[in-house]
Order: sequence, then structure tokens, then C-alpha cells
Amino acid sequence: MDIISKNYEKILKEMIFNQISSNLKKELNKINNTNKVYNYIDLLSNLDNSLCEIAKESLVTIFETIDKSYSNSIERKRKYHIKAHHKRTILTVFGEITFFRTFYSDKNGKGSFCYLDRFLGLKKHDYFDPYIKATIIEYSANNSIPTVCNMINDLIGNRIKLSNKIKYLNRQTIRNIILDSKFSNPEKKELKTPETLYIIADEKWVHTQNNNNEKVMVKSIVTFDGINKKPRRSLKNKRIFAGFKNNKFLDDTLDYLYYSYNLDKVKNIFVMGDGAKWIQGLTSHFKYSKDTNVIFALDKFHFKQAIHHICLNKDLEEILSSYIINNKKKYFIECCDTLLESFPHRQETIMQKKEYILNNWKNILNLYKYNLSCPMESQISHNLAYLLSSRPKGYSLKMLDKILKIRLLLKNNENIKMLYLNNFNKNIVINYKEETLNLDLYNQSNKFDNSYQKQLYTPKIGQFFSRSF
Repeated sequence: MDIISKNYEKILKEMIFNQISSNLKKELNKINNTNKVYNYIDLLSNLDNSLCEIAKESLVTIFETIDKSYSNSIERKRKYHIKAHHKRTILTVFGEITFFRTFYSDKNGKGSFCYLDRFLGLKKHDYFDPYIKATIIEYSANNSIPTVCNMINDLIGNRIKLSNKIKYLNRQTIRNIILDSKFSNPEKKELKTPETLYIIADEKWVHTQNNNNEKVMVKSIVTFDGINKKPRRSLKNKRIFAGFKNNKFLDDTLDYLYYSYNLDKVKNIFVMGDGAKWIQGLTSHFKYSKDTNVIFALDKFHFKQAIHHICLNKDLEEILSSYIINNKKKYFIECCDTLLESFPHRQETIMQKKEYILNNWKNILNLYKYNLSCPMESQISHNLAYLLSSRPKGYSLKMLDKILKIRLLLKNNENIKMLYLNNFNKNIVINYKEETLNLDLYNQSNKFDNSYQKQLYTPKIGQFFSRSF
């Protein structure tokens, strides 16, 4: 199917030839005879710059042709007057472009609008195009705000440049775009139901700003239904949840399990963590049926850590561990009492870790009885600590909430750009792949004929390219 008209193909070829050949002549006239590598770099930069200029000119031509095509349409003439012509400048990945578009008023006095802005889905008075915003959001899932700022500035316009480029964005702009972001709910998927599900949990303390210098506890849950052993060990059907404001993320976890699995067929749910009260309390939260066993087990990392702090001796650690695993509580207590007498200067540490193990005695036995493994320490490190607390920085509570949501989308292998763009023209959160065009967005103060929403004029592709350069 010949989507682009032959006329436009000819114009485009001429544009590319004229743009590149003109710039190439300039470069050849200033050949560098001292360091030949600069000739190569200059040629690459010239080609890159020429392609950006062609892209910008093409976009302006297409936009203005769409606008003119609708202006001359029967649909427009029947319902709307031409009100004014205004130019608009937006920033794209190719650089800044400026184009003219037409504003219309309803013949029955029901408001005014700009057809081109609505057709392209561009928000009113927005300087940054949707793709740049979506890229900012995607980059922020794995990088600090200053790093995102540098990455986006390097992306715009001529990418091959030895001198300093124009800095279109600053950190405050990046921050504002992140704070204003909204995402569609990811598409839900049903999974094969196993007999056993696993839930591991932990928390991470995060520095905050404008919050009386207080740290915030970010709680996280990871669910999975088995272990993949090839090509490398990994959690099967892993899903990550986190939150700090309230316990909504717990309900989100339960909703996910309810939709993804047939919970009536699940016989056992193992909850694992460091023994914190909120983690042990998950056993009642996920006890959705009396026929399902929800069992808590202490994770091996904290168990071994407590033993190490008590003993500080590898051989003694193995002996003490064997007492616990073999349920010899009396021997364990006697050994701890002996260490207290022998090392009075370590009394506080030994007593604290002794009580910790005694309080989790049954949970430790569950760990070995059911041959469980809890990789939560590595999960909390990769999922949260990497971005939220690995460097000295602090977030406001509002920014922390946004960054946390974006980070979880990345770690759950969701398409961040698609979820952001799918919800771009909506003031509420919708489900992925739902209709996203919000026609009231650009003129919320003025109402116009609702029948127009169902009769959007779509010019034929060939009409986009009838304008000469």
C-alpha cells in the first residue's frame, strides 16, 4: 500500500539531497590536515545535524498541512468559524520546532478549540512533547534526577557534538514532569496456579526532605511461585510491591494474587522475613481461606547474622546453629549463658540476639523443616536501595511516592513509556489499552458541541504532503 504520495516522496528526496549536500560542501572546504580523525567526527556530526533538520522541517510541514486540510474541510465549514492563527513551539528529540495552527469557534457559541493540538494529543501550553516526557519518566526509574537531566539534554538534537550542547532542561523541570506523571494500570495476566506460593518481605529506611529530617520506612513485598534453576537461578513469576504512606500495597498484593491465581487451589503460603511484627502479621493478612496454611519462617540471613553476633567464632557458630536446627533449646540457652559469663563486655549484644532467636525459634525451625530460602536481602538491595538510599540524597514525600511507583514498574518489567502515554490525556488513572483521548482537556473552561467528539475529521494521508517547500 502506497501510504505516502509520490509527490511527497519526490519532495523528501530533494530536501534530503539539498540539506546534506549543502552541509557536506561546507565541511569539505575546511578539511583538517593535521588530525584526520576530526574529519571523520565532523562528517558524522554534519550528517546527524542534517537529518535532524530534515526531521524538523518534515514535522512542521505535516502539522501545518493537517491544520490546513481540516480548515478547508466541509465538516469545519459547516460547524465552526476560524477564530485566529497562532504559532506554537515545542521541543522534540530532533530539537525545537515552531509551527502555525488554527483556532476555531463554534457557530452556536459553545466554545472554541484548536483542532491540530487535539489531533496530535498535545496538551495546551506544553513546551515538551509527549515522547520526551515519557523518556524522562523511563530514565528516572533507574537514575537520579541530575543524571536524567544530563541524559535527556544529550538526547535532543545533534547527538554527535564535541562542544557543549544547548541545555533545554534543568533538574527542576525534570522533577516537575515526574511529579505530574500519571500511569495506566498495567494489563493483568492470569498465571498457572501452583500448590504453594511464597511471600518475602523487608523494609528500607529512606532519607527525606522537608519532613523534619526524618527517615521514612519503605516496606516491600515480593511474591513468587517457585525457583527457576536455568539458565540461572531466579524467582518464578516474581512481582514486587512497596509503599510507605499506608498499607494499600498489602491490599494491592492480595488483589494481584487473587486475580493471577486460583487461590482455592493453593494449599500453602510461606511468608518469610526478618521477624518484624508487620511481616509476621502478613500471615493473617493473606489467610484468605481456612483451608490454606499460611506459615511464617525467619529468613536465613538474619538467623545466621544473629548467631554470628553471639559467637564471633566459626566453630562455635556451627555448634549453636545445630542446637537450634535440632530443636535443642536447653543447650542453646546454656551455651548463651556461658558466653555471657565469659564475655561480660558483650552482654548487651549476646542478650539481644539470644532473645531474638528465642522469639523466632519456631520460625527458624519452619525454615529448615520446609527447606525454604529467602532472598529478600538481595531483592531489597536491587529493587529499592539501589535508587533510594545508595547515595546521599533525600526526596520529598510526594517525590518519593512517584519515584517508588516508577521504580516498581521497571522492576516488574512493565513498559513505562506505554503506560505513561496511554494515560497522557487523562486526569484519572485508566487501565492499559483503554481509550485515552480526552477532548475536554484543552478547553476545560469552555464547553462545545459534544457531537463533534464522535465526528473527528481525519484527513487522508495523501493530503498531508500536498504543500510545497
